[in-house]
Amino acid sequence: MQPPLAAFLEQVLATAQAGLTYSQDPFDIARFEALRNAAATLIASQSELDPEAIAHWIALDSGYPTPKLDVRALILDDAGRLLLVQERSDGLWTLPGGWCDIGDSPAGAVVREVVEETGLECRAVQLLALFDKLKHPHPPQLPHAHKAFFLCEVTGGALLTETDETLGAAYFPIDALPPLSRHRVVESQLRSLHDHVRQGRCETLFD
Repeated sequence: MQPPLAAFLEQVLATAQAGLTYSQDPFDIARFEALRNAAATLIASQSELDPEAIAHWIALDSGYPTPKLDVRALILDDAGRLLLVQERSDGLWTLPGGWCDIGDSPAGAVVREVVEETGLECRAVQLLALFDKLKHPHPPQLPHAHKAFFLCEVTGGALLTETDETLGAAYFPIDALPPLSRHRVVESQLRSLHDHVRQGRCETLFD
């Protein structure tokens, strides 16, 4: 599915969800439900997304639709290599991280995710970037998400070779990256963030 179509269908889903949240008229509610179902069907037919996964995300979303927040940790060793984890779900590599849970601060969420996925304890020292997923070359995916990238500093722990969520964790040079889980991170983001840190820049990148 092409990005313009994906963005349009996400907007249709958001419009339908907002209508279902605020409408009182039963006929309008039925129309918004039909619009939501039609958009979900089209997304399933035009992408590799599993129809059951689409239905799951739609069922979870209630109230006024807003983007979810995905947090990722950029951790460099003394040689400037990136710490990546291999996702158990697809066998591909990404920065440690995941969804920000209810009750989490963004920085707290990224520290928790690093411990769960790598065994390393860390602290978040800088918000490097806040990106809109639709503005980067990720494959189409629900739900719409914003991505917060934090520079993190290791403070303790030991690097685990495997966890419940990951098959491995290792440091990689920026010019020798493994196959990436592009739903989670893309090479252009890694290169931009890596250069940002190595050049000692302090400003936050954003869309």
